[in-house]
Amino acid sequence: MSNRSVLFYLYSTANIFGCIWGGIGLIAFFIIKQLLWLYLVPVLYVCGYLIAPKNSVSEHWVSGNQLSARDLKNQLEAIIKKISKRVSQPELDKVIHIKENILMLLPHLDEMNAGDYDLHVVKQTVVDYLPEMLSTYLELPPAFAKMHRMRNGKTAQEVLIEQLSILDNQINQIVISVNSKDAEALIAQGEFLKSKFENDDNWLGK
Repeated sequence: MSNRSVLFYLYSTANIFGCIWGGIGLIAFFIIKQLLWLYLVPVLYVCGYLIAPKNSVSEHWVSGNQLSARDLKNQLEAIIKKISKRVSQPELDKVIHIKENILMLLPHLDEMNAGDYDLHVVKQTVVDYLPEMLSTYLELPPAFAKMHRMRNGKTAQEVLIEQLSILDNQINQIVISVNSKDAEALIAQGEFLKSKFENDDNWLGK
């Protein structure tokens, strides 16, 4: 068994539950002073191990690039629902912010060209980057993800937050770019109307 497998087992929710139940039996032995409780310790450990919540990571998120704005919105809702009770608030807040920014962009998707890099980033974020990032994280035992420091000195939770921040910044830049284009179009329209009204003294037909 590799060191990684051993660490995953030690940090697993099942092992933690087993240790808690076994610990209860051990405490009962020292308090009640009956040998029976000592024999029950491994039995209680197994019971705790078996009843521990399972860390299911089976995902049913949509994949593919030919998705409508509604499909992307539904995908984002599914992601939030899937992780809402399985990640801590900092990670959830990041994902929610990414979702809100993407929802702001959805009305503009039809205006983007099929080969537009921004359109590619938005769709890949929903169908690939975000689901893959979160699935990899959720495969880890929760205690391991939050407590164990890897070779870079960071926990998996810290790495996830960093990756989500990078993705969030990228999407935010696209939002700024799209809004800037809208603002430029509004300025151009205003200049056109100003020119039209100033140069056409009879614009009311008088």
